[in-house]
Amino acid sequence: MAISQTAIDDLFTAAPTPSAPQPASTPRSPEVSRILGLTVCLSVVVAERMLNVETIVAIAVGTILEFDQASDADLRLTIGNHIIGTGRAVKVGENFGVRITAIESVEERIGAMRSG
Repeated sequence: MAISQTAIDDLFTAAPTPSAPQPASTPRSPEVSRILGLTVCLSVVVAERMLNVETIVAIAVGTILEFDQASDADLRLTIGNHIIGTGRAVKVGENFGVRITAIESVEERIGAMRSG
């Protein structure tokens, strides 16, 4: 069954916000559950830098690239090229994690997914 973009927009508009969580006992429509079950790529960006092709071709094992960003600066959370929040690097067991320090509104995060 195909769902129109308008129907998707309407479903997200009706989605719960962090300030008004949906009670666990309130059933979701199958369409909302299906959309909320989709996966998207969330990226953590440490830093970015423009390099010319000659420099990129010359990169080898052991090359150090310097970035104009402090090592303790907030990391950017992105969907596509859209920043949806920031956070600090944390260690979670043996893994890397991000503690969220700022996050965009639900509407802005949904907008990032639409155009991401």
